Amino acid sequence: MRLTIYIITFILGILNVVNAEVFDIGFNLDIDEPLDPFDNANEFIGDKRLLLSSSYKSSTDRSKGLQEFTPISNQIGQSETQYYSFSVNTSSGLGEYYEFLIFLTGNICSQPDYLTADDPSLTVYYSFNSSMFSNFELGQMSHFENGYFQALERVPISSDDIDSVLYIAVRAPESTNQSAIWKYEVGVSQNDLVFQWDDRSWASLVDTDEDSALIVTGNLTGSHLTNYSSLNATKSKYSLFIYSYDYKDYFKQLNSSWCAVRNGPALLSTSYFESSFTDRGGGLQQQFFVPGLNSSTKYIAYLVSDFMGTSFGGAVYQPFEFETLGTNVCELIYDLEFCDQVAYSVPNSENLSNEDVKGLYDNRAKSLFSNFSKALQQIACNTTDNAKYSPIKTCSDCYDSYKNWLCSVTIPRCSTRNITGYKYREVGKSRNSFINDVIQPQSEYFEILPCVNVCYAMVRDCPADFGFQCPQKNNDTISLSYYWDNGGKYASCNYVGITLSDTSSAIKKFVINWGLLVCVVLVNIFM
Repeated sequence: MRLTIYIITFILGILNVVNAEVFDIGFNLDIDEPLDPFDNANEFIGDKRLLLSSSYKSSTDRSKGLQEFTPISNQIGQSETQYYSFSVNTSSGLGEYYEFLIFLTGNICSQPDYLTADDPSLTVYYSFNSSMFSNFELGQMSHFENGYFQALERVPISSDDIDSVLYIAVRAPESTNQSAIWKYEVGVSQNDLVFQWDDRSWASLVDTDEDSALIVTGNLTGSHLTNYSSLNATKSKYSLFIYSYDYKDYFKQLNSSWCAVRNGPALLSTSYFESSFTDRGGGLQQQFFVPGLNSSTKYIAYLVSDFMGTSFGGAVYQPFEFETLGTNVCELIYDLEFCDQVAYSVPNSENLSNEDVKGLYDNRAKSLFSNFSKALQQIACNTTDNAKYSPIKTCSDCYDSYKNWLCSVTIPRCSTRNITGYKYREVGKSRNSFINDVIQPQSEYFEILPCVNVCYAMVRDCPADFGFQCPQKNNDTISLSYYWDNGGKYASCNYVGITLSDTSSAIKKFVINWGLLVCVVLVNIFM
């Protein structure tokens, strides 16, 4: 796929999209698309905006029916056919040196409840021959599957061509129910897919407590952004929808439909969440804090992406499940000042607010770190390569690894689940006296022990003169203070800065790789 990336980058260069950060958009295109995450107002922007800007500017009155990257919404009854047309712009779009590419996509937003997977759905016919409207055999045919359809059409361009019109028909199946109605959307573009779906979840659960959850997207950039805190999350293209677990099969026939997920009976949606950006673990991620949940309850989460707003299409990702904890002895904290990689539930008392808990744990770790910081200053960090304590590790590596270790042992991760490897903590018998005397948890809980690799990383990255050691002999010795990653549904150990939690996803479906199709066509241009 690297060849595809090179070619698409070349095309984007023609459109003056240069000198930018790299976004992994997470769609089926499998393309690392170079775009600037900031516009002139220093706001986060959708990754399709610059690519499509020339198309909007070049739209003319010659276009009939469907407009470039502007989907239409409609409803259709059983046995009914509806007709559309799209006028090709010969001065813009992918493939203008040889042949134009027309991307057709659509969603079913809702359909009759009684339909099953074996029942026929909407069918789309398309052709550059206007006679297709009277004879569908003259056109090509594509079906909606799981509420989604996509197709690619090529338009050979010759010097005699002034205008080319793509004719499209949407036809509903026959039904014994005379009142059967399908609501759908169709979008056409010369640049990209108006609607998309991804077989990844592109979001993951960080952790939960009794009544809230923290969820993050995948990495949005390939590197850290020093001023990510100034980004306005309300301008993000990502939206999160939380559904009751009772609706886990609600989208069984429409699980690839962007508009179905957006318009479904969600319990909570993005406007209700606190959303921001973070660089925990490297790269930029958007995080959603979801409050108002019930204890010991399962939910389904859908992440969707809106291209330039809800009127211009978007993508839907595979859902994932999560479950809240059983009691309020654990409190979800994140975005600490010193232990900035900490984002999980910790032992808490009913007498302390969330901000109080964050401050107490964070200040405790910061005070314990001061002596190590002074010791590290005695190491010759800024010296010649031959004089350094390691040819491959630096004092910055040691600083970060020791800090992650200290935060993980000072701020224990809390759970109400009894999982293999979790350490049972009775009231008054927590990891240390600070938790017993200051935090004072009011009931028993289970501690998710730090991953032993957190200790190994500290020994690996720091000077041997510090004399750091980790248990290594056998699992019985290790499990006294640490544990390891067993995989499975829940995290078996706590690795600060890395999300280890339930990220179940639905069964993956085969999807046409549009990046490969574009590569095949464009290679012909430059060969």
